[in-house]
Amino acid sequence: MLIKEEKFIKIKNIIGVLFLISIFLIAIQVASGAEITTYKWGSGGDVTKNNLIKKNIPNSQIVMDVIKAAKKGTPVIKFGDGDGPTTLIVAGVHGNELSSQVAAIRLINNLYKFEKEKPIKGTIYIIPFVAPKSTASNVRFFNVKNLNSVANNSGTLTNNIIKFAKNKKIEGVGDFHSTQPGGVPGKNFILGTDNPTIESAKMAKAISKLTGHPYKNEYLAAKSYPGALEDNLNLNGIPAVTCEVKSPHGKIASGSVLASYNQMKAFLKYSKNI
Repeated sequence: MLIKEEKFIKIKNIIGVLFLISIFLIAIQVASGAEITTYKWGSGGDVTKNNLIKKNIPNSQIVMDVIKAAKKGTPVIKFGDGDGPTTLIVAGVHGNELSSQVAAIRLINNLYKFEKEKPIKGTIYIIPFVAPKSTASNVRFFNVKNLNSVANNSGTLTNNIIKFAKNKKIEGVGDFHSTQPGGVPGKNFILGTDNPTIESAKMAKAISKLTGHPYKNEYLAAKSYPGALEDNLNLNGIPAVTCEVKSPHGKIASGSVLASYNQMKAFLKYSKNI
């Protein structure tokens, strides 16, 4: 497992080089199979201060390494050798939507644990905690901002993720959330978009079929949710879906972690990564 830390600055006098410029790079070869990179976006926090996160994640070395990385920023875990599709799983856009974040950590643990038995095709990137600082405090917003309404604004964490996806030539993104009972959509649900990326709509329909969760495809990205991560990924030509599971904010409803985990596996199966 390769562990890296990266911090980025704006490089003056070089047009266009505004993102992914590293001034620190610390790499430690621990074992094969996974690479952890910390993006120092001012987002770091100790997610184990959130008792529900701490109680529901596996106790393994790979998980402890991810937790350590999250203290310094947004952790990105990479699996695979690049020979095939390149995809991205995101959780924790809202810090108090816990089920999907726990599911992402369990997915990381299992991909690492069973990598030799079930080799990954292509490359999978996973961001289990977009804003560890918010997750640690079990709060919805990051620095008083709803990250799923500002993805179209440069400098926000979710806009950084869009830039990351473009830089890594990501071919599909799954953004995983929890939805309040009685809220919108208020149930296990898959959301996609017909335009401008029809692949998003196909992805939503396929995940729905694999999980049994209903789906809906918006006709035009960003019409209903102009600042949403999924919508702005689609506007940038990167097919993306939003996957929701029913669970109260700040809590973990029975069965919700498994439901989110199954959505993630369905996304990876449709993408032909597993």
